[in-house]
Parts: sequence; structure tokens; C-alpha cells
Amino acid sequence: MSVEPVASQPVPPVQTPPAKADSGRFSKVMLCIAVVIALVSTGLAWKLYSRLIEHQVTAYSPKPEKDFTFVVDAYGFKYQGDTGNLIDGDVLRYGAWEKDHVFFVRDYLKNLNEPNAVVIDVGANTGHHTLFYSRHAARVLAFEPFPPIIATFKQNMALNPHVKNIELYEVGLGDANAELPFVAPVTQNHGQGSFRVEKPQDPGMKQLDTKLKIVPGDEYLKDKNLGPVAFIKIDIEGFEESALKGLRQIMEKHRPMMEVEVAPPPVGTIPNFDKLKSLFPENYEFYLLAFSRDGRAKGLYHLEKLDPTDVSKGVIELIACPKEKLNFLPGR
Repeated sequence: MSVEPVASQPVPPVQTPPAKADSGRFSKVMLCIAVVIALVSTGLAWKLYSRLIEHQVTAYSPKPEKDFTFVVDAYGFKYQGDTGNLIDGDVLRYGAWEKDHVFFVRDYLKNLNEPNAVVIDVGANTGHHTLFYSRHAARVLAFEPFPPIIATFKQNMALNPHVKNIELYEVGLGDANAELPFVAPVTQNHGQGSFRVEKPQDPGMKQLDTKLKIVPGDEYLKDKNLGPVAFIKIDIEGFEESALKGLRQIMEKHRPMMEVEVAPPPVGTIPNFDKLKSLFPENYEFYLLAFSRDGRAKGLYHLEKLDPTDVSKGVIELIACPKEKLNFLPGR
């Protein structure tokens, strides 16, 4: 029996759906979006976590059962402190006292790029700021009149025998040669000492039995072979006006950038902007170094243009800069 071959039916070609290529591209796009979302979410979560930890570290500051002394490495120098002292507590916790202040000065000096820069630290306290400045200036002149603080300053200097560019002067700065009464804290927070004995004092303050010496900066430093004075810090608890008056010639000649704690009566003696402006040479601009928690803990800083009315409202951290050096001023 013969079998007739059956003619095969043509099979239609399989068509690749056009949507398949589009689907692949869509999948890739969705994958990229998912990765971006994951990265952003991770970043936000980490930022939130970091802020939470920072808040907990800042807020939860239990006083130790017993205060103790310590020595830490702080930005290129050694510093000895005591946990019973406010300033030292921040050095132990954050690595520096007023970290935003010293970082701001560091960056200004870096921008200025003056290899022979001289810094004057009026109210040097235990030497923390002085030692920090010494890393970024050719020479630092420190003024501190209070004997117990001078002793601590010298202890910190002894920890840093490699530091050769600091000069300590054991006097205060004012507008005349004199010996004046001095009030000092009976606690370990010696930074509150002041020649302003007439201002309202904390119960923890006591007037010394002996008077301490002050000198006008212009006269005292005229034979000290000053180089270019790039920066002056003045923080002397309400006695800033007298120190500024005694430094007027240096300010006019060298036109340094300045950081000054300014306060109206009864804490200080500078009641308004007109009085403040009169204490500086012509063509100075004025800013506030704004306080922030990130400044204290991380060293972040920013400047705000001074509102003249702020001078009469309370204590401010003033930054005064000559107009010709504003380009070197960081944080504006």
C-alpha cells in the first residue's frame, strides 16, 4: 500500500513581542531607581542615627563620681585638664574648647597665608587656645595675670617641649599701667576671673587679697620686635574696652582680624554700637560668630553680619575684620 506523502502545513514564524525589549529597559530603569532610593534611605537613616547619637552624647553628660585629671592629644599638642572644669570637660569630650572658634581662626590664618603671622591671646587662661594658635602662626603672645592659672598654663607648656613659638606674659592688658583688684572663682572654673570687681558677681567668686598688674599693650609690646600681627583674641570678662584702648596703635598699624567678647553693663562696659565702633580703627566690619551645638562638638562655624542693636542685648562673640582683609574671612 502506497502512502501518499502529506504536504506539510507552513508554520508561521514566531514573532518576538516588541514589548520584551521595552520590558528589559524598564527593568533596568526600575533597578536603578531602587538602588538610588536604597542609597538615599541609607544616607538619611545614617544621618538621623548620627544626630540621635550626638544628641544622646551631648545630653547625657553624667558627672563623674569623682573628678579627675587627664592628659589628651588635641590637634597637635598635649593638654592637661580636670573634669571639674567646664573648659576641660569640653576638651575631654570634643577634643577642644570652643572648637568652632579655634577652627575659624585656623582657617582665617590659612587663607591669609602670612608666614610670619603673630597672634596675641589676651586672657590666655590655661593655654588651650594659645597652644592651638601656635600650630598656625609663627608666634603667639599670651597674656594671663591670675597666678593659679599661670601655673596651669606652664604645666601645659611643659607637656609640649616641642612648641617653641609661645611667649607668656604674666600681666593683664588695659589702658594704663596699674595694679587693680581682681575677682576670681573659688571653684575650678578659673576662666571667670576679672578686673571688673564692681559688676554683679556669682556667689562662687571672691576678690583676691592682692592686686594684679595690668599694662597697656601698645607700650608693653613696643620693644618686643613684633612681626605682622594677624589676629588678636580678647576674652577678659568685661574688661575688653580697656584692653582695646591700650592696643589702639597696634590695631591701626597692623590691622589684625579680632575676636572680642563684648558685653553691655553691668557685665561689661560697651553699651551700644557707637561705643563699640569707636574702639576700632576706621574701616572695620563687624560680625557675630554664631553659637551652635555643631560648633561646640564638630567645629562647624558661620558668621552673621552684626545687627547694631545686638550690642546692647547681651554678651556677643564679635568678629572685627578690616575691610581690605574680608576676602580672607571664612564662614561668611
